[in-house]
Amino acid sequence: MSSPGIYTNNLTDSQLWQQLKEGSELALGKLLKKYFNPLQNYGYKFIRNRDFVKDCVQEVFVEIWNRKNTIAQPDSVRAYLLSSVRKKILRESVRQKLTQENEIIDIENDINFVEFSPELKIIEQENSQETIKKVSTILNSLPKRQREVIYLKYYQNLERDEIAEIMDINTQSVSNLLQVAFQTIRQSWPGSFAHYLLLLNFIL
Repeated sequence: MSSPGIYTNNLTDSQLWQQLKEGSELALGKLLKKYFNPLQNYGYKFIRNRDFVKDCVQEVFVEIWNRKNTIAQPDSVRAYLLSSVRKKILRESVRQKLTQENEIIDIENDINFVEFSPELKIIEQENSQETIKKVSTILNSLPKRQREVIYLKYYQNLERDEIAEIMDINTQSVSNLLQVAFQTIRQSWPGSFAHYLLLLNFIL
C-alpha cells in the first residue's frame, strides 16, 4: 500500500488528517503515536480494564483508516478522537456486558478521575503534598460530569465547543457545568483556593 504525503514532520493535526485521508500510513502512524496514550488515559476514566481500553483505541484508528476515503475533516482532530474513543468504550462495554465490579469504574467515587496538569507543580512548590491532596479531594468530590468537563478543559486544554462535541451536549451546558463546579469549589475552599486557581488559570 502506498503512503503519500511522506513529509509529516511539523505538520498540524489537520494536515496529518488530510494526508491520512489521501492514504498516508505515515500520517496515520504520527497521529497514533501522538494520541494513543492520552486516549488510553481518558478511556481509563470510564472502565478499569486496560486491555479493553487499548483495544477500543486501536479499533477507533482502524475504523478511521478504513473510512479514510469518506471520513470528514474534523474542526479538531483531538476532540474527534476523544469523542470517538468515549463513544466506542461506552458502546462496547454495554455490548460485551462488562459488568464485573473490578472492571467498571464508579466515576462518582474514583479519586483518580481528575488528573493534574503540569501547572499544578506551582502548588507542589508552594504548599507540598498537603495542598495537592486537598485540591484533589475537592475536585474529586464533584459530580461525574462536572469532573469530566474540568478534566477536558484544564487537562486536555480543549475549547468549550470541543468539549460539547465530546460529551454530546451544547456549549451552554458546558458553561453551566463549569460554573456550578466552581461555585462548589469556592464554597469548599474560599480565599486561598481561589488564589491557586488564579495561578493555574482555572478561574472562568
